[in-house]
Amino acid sequence: MKINKSNKGVDKMDAKTFYGTEQRNTITYLEFGEIDIVEGEKKIWNFQLHQKAYDWLMLGRYSNDLFNTMKMEELLESGNMQEMINLYNEEIHHEDEASLNLAKLIAVAVTHKIPVLPKPSFYELGQTIFGCIEGMEFYKNLLKCANIKFPDVNLKNVTWYGVDISELFNYLSLVLHQNYNVVTMLTTESLPSKMDVFFAKGISILYAVRTLDQFFATIRKGKLAVFDYSFSLGKEEDTTIGSGKTVRYLNYSDFLNALKKADEVMYVKKSNSKIIKDKNRIWLDCIFGEKSLCEEYIKLDTSVRIALVQRFEGIQNTGKFLNNDISPEWVAVENYHHCNTKDRL
Repeated sequence: MKINKSNKGVDKMDAKTFYGTEQRNTITYLEFGEIDIVEGEKKIWNFQLHQKAYDWLMLGRYSNDLFNTMKMEELLESGNMQEMINLYNEEIHHEDEASLNLAKLIAVAVTHKIPVLPKPSFYELGQTIFGCIEGMEFYKNLLKCANIKFPDVNLKNVTWYGVDISELFNYLSLVLHQNYNVVTMLTTESLPSKMDVFFAKGISILYAVRTLDQFFATIRKGKLAVFDYSFSLGKEEDTTIGSGKTVRYLNYSDFLNALKKADEVMYVKKSNSKIIKDKNRIWLDCIFGEKSLCEEYIKLDTSVRIALVQRFEGIQNTGKFLNNDISPEWVAVENYHHCNTKDRL
């Protein structure tokens, strides 16, 4: 396991600008205290600003996810599937967390046989504490218990690269995964030029990129990229979001024109991509890479998710866990029809 403390990044994205900008319209804060409901008095026991506020809140959130993923593993092994689903619904912060971990596992499965580097590699931008490793191990066991055919993948043979602007998260990623080959760093400078899988949540990409060139350079770090992203349907838009950082929404038409010049293709999951009408944006659940590799991913993704729905028949409240993927449908991004989508609220 390795940690890289370089604070310089590709395209001059240093430790400050990589996560947004310091020209804030808002300030991130975290407050902890007590309220005397009889006297109506409030006492503040701790108050943090900026990066430490973000670190402390998110560490609690992702640690709770990790803890409950391990409890779900125990319930899976005991055969208590309904209680496992109930725990997921009650405790996992992001409703689509399980679906995302399955997507990552599928990406590793279709790329690991002919790795770019000596060993299979996985790169996540904004990995926090790399809880996806436990999430993917859980899903491996779930597919086995459900008798769903899936390629044999050894996640301990993967090199896990993580880039996060939090030194705390980078360090804890190593401490929590000493049985895995984990490499973390503050910026992208020391990354290999190419890895097997790139993954990021859309918010991490929004923080990181300011131009289409940066966008394509980011997702091209993997021979297969799995991510979501929001584009502006109007002009480029800079705005401040909940963390107190500024993000940029790139123009969708400019992106489509740039994609025409690319050697790679992009597919979107039509059943999970949406228009945000009140914001004039489009949100896409994407994969990007060589056409044959994307098609292999789509084939495995579709078969596994349909099989999961069948295996979970009779178990209640599985909508969040399965991400409502009853009939997943992928289309080339240029053929994606806005009128066939639902509003993303």
